[in-house]
Amino acid sequence: MGWSTRSHKHLLTACGWVIAAIHRLERLVSQMEYERAKAELSRHAGVAEDYYDEGFIGCLRPYSGIRAESFHSVIEALLSVGSVFSATNTLERSIAESVITITVTARRWGVEENGMLVRNNLISSDERMQLKRWIEIIERMALDLLNGQKPHETIHGYCKYVTEFGWGGNATFFIPLLGSAIETDEFGDRLEGHCSAVVRLGTTAIAISESLLLARRRKWTWYEPHDRCAAEMLGYIDEALAAIGTPLK
Repeated sequence: MGWSTRSHKHLLTACGWVIAAIHRLERLVSQMEYERAKAELSRHAGVAEDYYDEGFIGCLRPYSGIRAESFHSVIEALLSVGSVFSATNTLERSIAESVITITVTARRWGVEENGMLVRNNLISSDERMQLKRWIEIIERMALDLLNGQKPHETIHGYCKYVTEFGWGGNATFFIPLLGSAIETDEFGDRLEGHCSAVVRLGTTAIAISESLLLARRRKWTWYEPHDRCAAEMLGYIDEALAAIGTPLK
């Protein structure tokens, strides 16, 4: 028995309600993630009442050693809020306060010559250099986001870091960003960093195999001679594909 026109209209209306409900749910989840990330930044900055004693700033006073997991957590939170403010012309004051507090305070206490951790010989030279690098990565990423770059367009400096020192416990958060970066970035020096970061992840990054295969089909001509450029880029891509266990198609 065929459907009546009325039944068809009712079905379309119901589908419309379902789609609208899904979109509302997506916006709600996105807002929840944004608020969580904003709170995470404030806790690491030490400006929230429930700040982290072992957060990015909390561990510096009293000094208990710098913590890489806090750095990785700050990067995740910054990219999460950045996905919102990079696409707008506004930035919440609390976010700016948190990011600036993290970088300025950490530099003042643990990097500058007259900083309390330096002059009291509490922080080692290696820790001091590591802290300086973290600050620079956070600042560069924040500036890129403020300039309107999308989150996946700002991770190249972080990728270089994790290639050298390893990922944090939240590495899976960055996998979709890596996929987008590999698909869209046209600069080979960045592709090298992205692929090296994938190699560090290994089979955990299997979800971005299609992104790598797509990048492999592109024409890489960002420097001359073009055949040498293509061979170099394909080498980075193939190394990443091998690391995640994906055969070439």
